[in-house]
Amino acid sequence: MQQQWNIVATEQPPEWFIEAVKHYTPNKSGHYAAQLLWQRGIKDKSQLANFVNPQAYQPASPFEFGEEMLLAIRRLKQARDEKEKIVIWGDFDADGITSTAVLWDGLGQFFPHNTQLNYYIPNRITESHGLNNQGIDRLAKQACKLIVTCDTGSTNISEIIYAKEQGIDIIVTDHHTLPAERPPVTAIINPRYLPNTHPLFHLSGVAVAYKLVEALYQSLPKVPQQALEDLLDLVAVGLIADLVQLSGDCRYLAQLGIQRLQEDFKQLPATRRRPGVGRLLELCQKSGDRPTDISFGLGPRINAVSRIQGDASFCVELLTSRDEKRVNKLAEETELANSRRKSLQKDVAQQVTQKLAQLDLSTTSVIVLEDPQWAVGVLGLVAGQVAQETGRPTILLSTEGVGIEDKGDKGDKGDKG
Repeated sequence: MQQQWNIVATEQPPEWFIEAVKHYTPNKSGHYAAQLLWQRGIKDKSQLANFVNPQAYQPASPFEFGEEMLLAIRRLKQARDEKEKIVIWGDFDADGITSTAVLWDGLGQFFPHNTQLNYYIPNRITESHGLNNQGIDRLAKQACKLIVTCDTGSTNISEIIYAKEQGIDIIVTDHHTLPAERPPVTAIINPRYLPNTHPLFHLSGVAVAYKLVEALYQSLPKVPQQALEDLLDLVAVGLIADLVQLSGDCRYLAQLGIQRLQEDFKQLPATRRRPGVGRLLELCQKSGDRPTDISFGLGPRINAVSRIQGDASFCVELLTSRDEKRVNKLAEETELANSRRKSLQKDVAQQVTQKLAQLDLSTTSVIVLEDPQWAVGVLGLVAGQVAQETGRPTILLSTEGVGIEDKGDKGDKGDKG
């Protein structure tokens, strides 16, 4: 299957735009940067300022999610007034883990940790993504009355109905594909309901979770003791690790978050707000000052835990705890998981290459390979590599489970760090 490339014609920006760009690159001519920005559709000074300087950008209000955000805030206020037990239901990838951490820190300003507020991360190997009835049963026995999902839940219709039968309300915060009809939830905050030109449309799960916390901060401004901006480093990690389009509010949040990440890393370990994040950056020899420190450093390491161990719950503690000794131990465990992931991925990739050599790809439109010894946690990554190299949808199977990666699917992010 031969790939076709469409090369965009080079467009020369006007001189006034080059001069405007040069203001931000005083030691350079500004010509190449201006040409790149111009071809990206940035063609006036206000757009340029918003793109380069987050302080000039006006972010969208969390209440642009409309009635759904109002319903969510109303239900959270009810839970606060009636002292109901709440559980954050996250996901096990980097976006889901950071989403859970944002809600754990953010909602934790309004609900006491471990008594009224808890979190649940499903096991990648035994439970897979999304809500499941077994987990809902466990939470019902703990007298949970409200589940707030993050980075998951939009299409779990039967599980949502089951939770309601157990007396549990659900607020969904997510960014994945929407069901044909609105699910029977208390509220669903998902940017896919917005026009695709809206500055919030490309938010990942962690950014949607942040917007819910932002709305609660604005609704109960006298309650929080922690600054809302302290969550932005986690938002940047989830946004960049999830490979979403960094435009609109996504770019704004990522820019501010990277600044917070870098500022915290410069502190002595004992004085860092997030010592676990700092230690993880040290282990991958990064400083947190650029997006690649996340995409090739933090993101793959967080993702590796569920791939190797199944249960990634401790990653939330790694990102949020102030106990330096404890998070150092968790960071070391995360680094070991990533080393194991790379080793397994390399082994499986070599075996897949050997099997591919025995196929006639000219007559193969879909690649399906199986081996009983393959580690299921890395199959999606290897399948993604094969799909990219061959231009064919690829399915890799193991008796331990199933790993599927279609060509062009971002379900398994490029863990190369």
